[in-house]
Amino acid sequence: MSFSRSLKEKAQEVWEAGYQHPFVQGLGEGTLEKSKFQFYLLQDYLYLLEYAKVFALGAVKAEGEEMLSRLTNIQHGIFEEMDLHRSYMAEFGISKEQVATARQSLYNRTYTANMLAIGQTGELVHILATVFPCAWTYYDYACRLKAQYADKLENNFYKSWIESYSRPEFLESFEWFYDALDELVANKTKEEREKIAQIFISSVEFEYLFWDMAYKQEMSYKL
Repeated sequence: MSFSRSLKEKAQEVWEAGYQHPFVQGLGEGTLEKSKFQFYLLQDYLYLLEYAKVFALGAVKAEGEEMLSRLTNIQHGIFEEMDLHRSYMAEFGISKEQVATARQSLYNRTYTANMLAIGQTGELVHILATVFPCAWTYYDYACRLKAQYADKLENNFYKSWIESYSRPEFLESFEWFYDALDELVANKTKEEREKIAQIFISSVEFEYLFWDMAYKQEMSYKL
């Protein structure tokens, strides 16, 4: 197994905990309280704005036209993803003013601050390792939910969310990460590879905390 594909196995415990989280399972069952999803939408919208900045930092450190093109295309794709959030927010009656005045939760700020710090101080390989879990977990979870709850999906309010992240086009948007990471670690030492793996695992842990934050609708330790 290549280094990149082994990362999921290294993060297996928290990866699976994320899938089994009641927020994620509630999406599949269609039973998630809409207030929790509304909280998630606003926080994820704010998250994506910071996420796009991390790819901008990666683009600065990219060597070669192909890598620069891939990273800038992902930035464009992030803004397309935000269109899905806008449509959901419209369904919830969330106004533009509410979006404009929304604040990042403590957990959201911590996650994005970690990624931005890595983007500013790390190498390109570190940046790819910290952003990879977001897309990879979403695709994996959405595909599994689609299969697990196939008989309940038709009338599921969250069907479009599941289908959006399980579509082949979404996989294609990040599938190149595997080969890119493997190429970038080719000459790294064992210790350097371990550091990269830990960066990846930390982002999977942050993904879990993001689901948990949304489920509990927590802005900070004071709720």
